[in-house]
Amino acid sequence: MAPPLPIEFVFTEEEREAACKEAFRRQAVNEIRGLKGRNGGATTGAMALTIHLLGAAGEMAVASYLGLKEHLFKETEAKRGSADLPFNIDVKTRSKAVYDLIVQKDESPEKKFVLVTIENKKTLIHGWIIAKDAMKERFWSDPAGGRPAFFVPKMALQPMSTIVGSN
Repeated sequence: MAPPLPIEFVFTEEEREAACKEAFRRQAVNEIRGLKGRNGGATTGAMALTIHLLGAAGEMAVASYLGLKEHLFKETEAKRGSADLPFNIDVKTRSKAVYDLIVQKDESPEKKFVLVTIENKKTLIHGWIIAKDAMKERFWSDPAGGRPAFFVPKMALQPMSTIVGSN
């Protein structure tokens, strides 16, 4: 089975500015509160900001694609178990187009995860999967060492055209 064809997303200047503003806000809040990066990720500095920029941009791309921009960036603080967008959608953005979708072990089985990659200023929305389908033993891996999770290949994803209204 072939993976769904990725959708190339091109940001408007307004979308780019809004995502950047949100990334800088997240970084400032995390540094002021002394919050740690998830799964041993960077906490401060350029690498942490890059992670926030990727995340906010990926969320913007999916929200814009699905017509949900008015629901973006509603939470001012990261909350475990919350979703980025309505319909229980969480966006996971990776820095290389070859990377798989990562789903953590403690996620809600009913949450929907969308894989976005941003590499060399090219943004691709690859598809989605419901967490219970991602949480299979065959996807469990620890490629970085010490940070195991479910790494879902693109061929296991559903096309974006099927996400809204799915259960």
